Amino acid sequence: MVIPLKNLIFPFSAIIGQKNAKKALILNAINPSIGGVLIKGYKGTGKTTAVRALADLLPPIKTVKGCSFNCDPDKPDSLCGECRSGKIQVVENDMRVVELPLGSTEDRVVGSINIEKALKEGSKTLEPGILAEANRNILYIDEINLLDDNLVDVLLDAAAYGVNIVEREGVSITHPSHFILVGTMNPAEGELRQQLSDRIGLHVFAKNIIDVDDRIKIMKRREEFENNPSEFIEKFKDAQKEIRDRIIQARQILKEVTISQRLMRVIARLCINMGVDGHRADIAILKTSKTIAAYHNRRTVTENDVLEAAELVLGERFENQEEMEGEVEKAAAETAKEADEELDKENQPLDPEDTGNEVDEDCEAQEEDGGVEGVPHEIYWEEGDEYNQTPTTGDALEVGTPYEGGKPVEATEEVVDIQKFLKVENEKKQRIYGKRVASKTIKGRYIKSKLPKEVSNDIAIDATLRAAALGSKGNIKVEMEDIRHKMRKHDAKASIALIVDISGSMFFEGKVNRIKGILYRIMENINRHQDKISVIGFKGDEAEIIIPTTRRAFSFKDQLDNLTVGGTTPLASGLKKGFDILVKEKLQDEYIPLMIIFTDGMPNVGFNKKFSSLSNKYLHDLGFPIELDNSPVEDAIRIAENLKDKEINTLVVNFGKEELGHEFNMDLSKVSGGRYYDLQDLINPETVVTKILDYERSQL
Repeated sequence: MVIPLKNLIFPFSAIIGQKNAKKALILNAINPSIGGVLIKGYKGTGKTTAVRALADLLPPIKTVKGCSFNCDPDKPDSLCGECRSGKIQVVENDMRVVELPLGSTEDRVVGSINIEKALKEGSKTLEPGILAEANRNILYIDEINLLDDNLVDVLLDAAAYGVNIVEREGVSITHPSHFILVGTMNPAEGELRQQLSDRIGLHVFAKNIIDVDDRIKIMKRREEFENNPSEFIEKFKDAQKEIRDRIIQARQILKEVTISQRLMRVIARLCINMGVDGHRADIAILKTSKTIAAYHNRRTVTENDVLEAAELVLGERFENQEEMEGEVEKAAAETAKEADEELDKENQPLDPEDTGNEVDEDCEAQEEDGGVEGVPHEIYWEEGDEYNQTPTTGDALEVGTPYEGGKPVEATEEVVDIQKFLKVENEKKQRIYGKRVASKTIKGRYIKSKLPKEVSNDIAIDATLRAAALGSKGNIKVEMEDIRHKMRKHDAKASIALIVDISGSMFFEGKVNRIKGILYRIMENINRHQDKISVIGFKGDEAEIIIPTTRRAFSFKDQLDNLTVGGTTPLASGLKKGFDILVKEKLQDEYIPLMIIFTDGMPNVGFNKKFSSLSNKYLHDLGFPIELDNSPVEDAIRIAENLKDKEINTLVVNFGKEELGHEFNMDLSKVSGGRYYDLQDLINPETVVTKILDYERSQL
């Protein structure tokens, strides 16, 4: 007997723990307008298992028979052009979890021309993409934080407008694209782009399960499922049906669920107290609390429903459950106080002598109580909102300094002035980071066609057909000389070679923990910007590649954790390895090469592997007869000259307090045509280093 693939999915009801992740998924299945869910968690916490298991619980939906876009027959305004033009038949199909792989091209996501029909029939027909499949379904992206920027832009457009506009090879089609976005990610591999994160309604964390009995259950259930999946699935059949029935019932009564004005004020006050930007969080809490009530077969929202919803929407902002409950109780208390004050104001007799022409204390009190009768609240508060006030008098505040009660208060982080640490600048260059550059792969946006120089499957169908039409009589016949390839462009990113001085001099100054902390922050920063990185350290008399060139640096986290220190400083060897890596990147002409050198400026081993103190160079400068041929200093300087010749961007970051090291680092940056930052006196350099990276990107 062949078991359908869908039935091999681990049952949702069999998953142990992860209460919030399961709850968030169920609520989105009931009410897709919540806006999806982002599940964060470390490897092996069951994030992907839970999402894929949701497919078996999803209720059927009405669709137009044969429609590639799953059009809703009950919403004529949202039908695609094909469904509008003819008579439609209605069928019921199961909702699905549609996966978007990280390696997908933009054509695969958006849709493209049907190559087979174009070549065989000479017709331009759209081949629907993943967004077409995902319409009215769940769109699942594993490791969503690693998604290419151009695909993030596509998702943002579709999420904002609910439609996908396909313009490919002379074909222009618009189709509905309403989907429940579910993303999972490991926060250790970088953060999700903020614009996309804001679009997702619920944010939950899948924590490691530390209860021994629960971990034993997980092992037993997984083993039982793998040994006999059909029997295991049958075992949880009733539990699955119960959840599915509750989802269907909740969908039916959702429109009947009401919420009191008081609880809506609690939601608004909570979001204000938490400093939430915009109104998406307020709306998400409102919709989620109604959906929770519907799931429990209630038609009225309770304060507990609001508390539960706030945990799912704003949970990341709280350190623990007690803090969140305290904030909700605080918002409820403030709302009750406002209501009492408003009631007192309504019962207060009017002063017959008050002409209403003066702005006095009564008027100010009315402002605090919510506005003047007959004037819309949002208009009345437009200029008097205490949360939007900014200082207009007094001394100017330093950028980054919080403002509170009319006085500057001490900042929680150091205010970073990059220019304070920049000691050597280079010549201004044309900036290309973040701009569109030609892609060497099939990723990126199709800009125009070109004659092929080599074999490729990335065929520009429109240009190929136009070329074939010129040489054909009657039916279009495509010859090899008619083939045209696509020219694509993508946002320029950096390939960074990080040379890390982990020699004995750094160790003895107690900098090793600082260096590791800085490396972790750099990894987070590079992951967030989706740059490439390679890390090079020192081992004995030579340098070694700790992390090979990658866009997923945190996959090599163990190498950083096990980083050893001590020994000599073969800086020239490290520079040479980084130079070789970046020259290859430059030849490929797709990433901007950038070398960053973290050192105390005390090289003592050259290519001949003979030990030589840096002080020898400066003794030679004073006239002492010391041989400098093939010295560690000269070897490093020669590589620096090569960096300048090949126009490789270079940064030298100094951590040492030795004057000789400081002078050498300045020389190194000048010879390489790079820039030099001195962080030797900084107590907490981690924040500054990431700010430097952000600033340097704007200079690339």
